[in-house]
Amino acid sequence: MFRILTITIILAIAASLPAQSFFQREKRDYIWLLGYASSAQVPGFGGTRIDFNSTPPTVAYEYRDMNFEAAATSICDAQGNLLFYTNGIYVANYLHEPIENGMQLDAGPFSSDWAEDGVRYPQTLLSIPNPGDTNEYFLFHLPIDTISDTTNLYGYRVLSLKLYYSRINMSGNNGASIVLEKNQVLVQDTLDNGKLTAVRHANGRDWWIVVPENDSNGFYRLLVTPDTILNYGLQTIGDTIPSGLGQAAFSPDGAKYARLNLYRLGQDQYVDIYDFDRCTGTFSSPVQFTYRDTAIAGGLAFSENSRFLYITSTRFTYQFDLDAGDISASKIVVGSMLDFPDAITCFFLAQLAPNGKIIIGPCGTRDSLHVIHNPNKKGISSNFEFNGIKLPTRNFRTIPNFPYYGLGPMDGSPCDTLGIDNPAPTAAFEYTADSAALAIEFFDGSFFATGWYWDFGDGATSTQRHPVHSYAQSGAYIVCLTASNLTGSDTVCDTIQLGEITSLEELLAREGILRVYPNPTRNSIQVEIANAKPGMIRLLDMHGRVLLTYPVGSAHDGQTITLDAGSLNNGIYLLELSGMSINRQVVRIVIMK
Repeated sequence: MFRILTITIILAIAASLPAQSFFQREKRDYIWLLGYASSAQVPGFGGTRIDFNSTPPTVAYEYRDMNFEAAATSICDAQGNLLFYTNGIYVANYLHEPIENGMQLDAGPFSSDWAEDGVRYPQTLLSIPNPGDTNEYFLFHLPIDTISDTTNLYGYRVLSLKLYYSRINMSGNNGASIVLEKNQVLVQDTLDNGKLTAVRHANGRDWWIVVPENDSNGFYRLLVTPDTILNYGLQTIGDTIPSGLGQAAFSPDGAKYARLNLYRLGQDQYVDIYDFDRCTGTFSSPVQFTYRDTAIAGGLAFSENSRFLYITSTRFTYQFDLDAGDISASKIVVGSMLDFPDAITCFFLAQLAPNGKIIIGPCGTRDSLHVIHNPNKKGISSNFEFNGIKLPTRNFRTIPNFPYYGLGPMDGSPCDTLGIDNPAPTAAFEYTADSAALAIEFFDGSFFATGWYWDFGDGATSTQRHPVHSYAQSGAYIVCLTASNLTGSDTVCDTIQLGEITSLEELLAREGILRVYPNPTRNSIQVEIANAKPGMIRLLDMHGRVLLTYPVGSAHDGQTITLDAGSLNNGIYLLELSGMSINRQVVRIVIMK
């Protein structure tokens, strides 16, 4: 008992000490590799490289020997430089050379048949950094196997009978890298043929690996730590799920997991959503619903603010609102092949990109990808673009499989024990406006936030993450969001226009006496007063404390006053004009540096 008590006291003291380090989003997923092996004799084929280290990302031809056919993953160092990649058959380094001991990854029966092409089943590959060694990486992979099934059209079912890992050291082989361990068995069972995904543990360092059991409601959960890979066993929860082609993903906030199984053409397609505890690795609160269309391929991805789930389903791309009371009923078609009747393509795998957009691949051989530009927004405002990325080569069904690298520790949780803290938030938001109803729906897009404070510019406020606000009259309003967490806060503002008023300046001019600009501002505030009378300008913070004062004299032709705001912090302030012979006026001022 004494020993346990002592440990508890030490942990409590450690938790109260200043943070040892701040979490940073690493650029592990900044290089995407697609396409076929390069050949001068076959124009239009070869490698495509998408590089998210620039804005917009660069899309370029790349000469290499590796084919991709659905299965693909790669990994970069923390700065976004490519380290290695694989198609499930072998591993190549950034020089496009096979890594020593990196051949014959797939030990299943199809490996020899697919040796030239790559594994044909998606999400059978996933790589993450070793939490205990900056030079090492784990590659998790599912071999493709078959079992007899007389009810199946082909007399057998395709699945995986093992989950493997291989350990890759980048400094080995004189810096050319080496596979130190290969095809090490972690799980032996009838597993789904894909849907291999991961999410960061709530301590901000370790990783949860999740792989579903075949035709089951069970999930294997493995925890990757600096010392070992721990198998937490099979958790069964909710209704049984028939396996089929599809995809699985964790939400960017790590709180939800979703899985799509396209069972049979023209029959029920299954969507399953769970809550996930990043401390314990347990699922809860299962939600299952089905839909019917003519899907033969499909995938899914979450918006970066974790509000919306996007399902691709051959001819359609659907959006589901995870905040809705009935998620199934919230379905909205945001992309449809019916709008492009001459297009010979379809929707397949989806992946949230580092720039916050969702990229959707084809289910055949095509030279373009589709893009959802604003996935944090509801409905058609999410801005689906058909063939939004033109590729220099053809790509066969491939979108690389990555976890979300922007998720840090769960500060203040029971497993927040490593002294890693999230940085102060970066506030961001988007909105859709219904000008006729004078209503605005706001969508938070902040990073690392756990608290939200909205000032709608009309005196109303909210602490909801995604509020809806109605205004009493048309006009221009400065809306500010302050995002906060245990480390700090950040404020961002935008001018929202509703109805006939077209600018903030017009609104202030109608009010008559006061014009303030620029607003938001960085260092100085210009105050124009028409037909000025003796009075006083005061700048106050939101707690009513007076920060600046400036006297106003008589000026029939108007007066312009410059206030120095260089010493003020980012935030919302009140500029007040008052005097004996003029009406008191107050204008919100936003400081953004």
